[in-house]
Amino acid sequence: MGNLMITDKKKILRRSIAELKSRYDFQWKCDTSHRILQHLENLDLFKSANTVLIYHALPDEVQTSQFLERWFGKKRIVLPLVVGDDLVLKEFSPDKIVPGYKGIPEPSFEALTVNPNEVELAVIPGVAFDQDCYRLGRGKGFYDRLIPFLKAPLVGLAFDFQIVDKVPVEIFDRKLDMVVTESAQFE
Repeated sequence: MGNLMITDKKKILRRSIAELKSRYDFQWKCDTSHRILQHLENLDLFKSANTVLIYHALPDEVQTSQFLERWFGKKRIVLPLVVGDDLVLKEFSPDKIVPGYKGIPEPSFEALTVNPNEVELAVIPGVAFDQDCYRLGRGKGFYDRLIPFLKAPLVGLAFDFQIVDKVPVEIFDRKLDMVVTESAQFE
C-alpha cells in the first residue's frame, strides 16, 4: 500500500514537471517567435510588400499569431486554404476564421478569395533540417501545392536550433529567398 502511494506521488510529480516544461516551452517559443518576427519586419522585402501570405503555425513552428494580430489592417494578409484537392488563397479577417487542420485557425469559405499573383511576399513559418536536406513544415504535400502556386519571394522562419547548415533552402526546384532566425538571416 505504501509503495502505491509513492508511485502515485511520482506520477503526479512527473505530470507536474511535464506541464511546467510544456508551459516553459510555449513561453520560450512565443518570446523567440517575437524576436524572429521583428527581424522579418525589418527586411526591405517585408517593408515593400503590401500583400503578404502567412498562416497560423503548428505548435513546433515559429508562432505567427502575433504577426496576424500586429499587421491586420496595416497590410493585406493572405492565408492558404485547402478545399478538397484545391488550394485557394483567402484574405485574413479575424471574424472569418474557423478551426482547421489539428484545430489550427484557418479562413472560412466566406473570406475573400485572393489571386496568387497579388501576393508580394510569402512567409513560411515551418523550416527545419531533416537528415541531409531542408524540409518545410506541415508535410510535403501541402508545400507541393503551395510553392508552385506562388511567384512571390519566399522567406522561411526557423528557430536557431533547426538550422543545422547555413545553405539556401531548396524545395521543389525552387529556393527560398531567405531564412530568418532569431540570431541571423541566411540568403
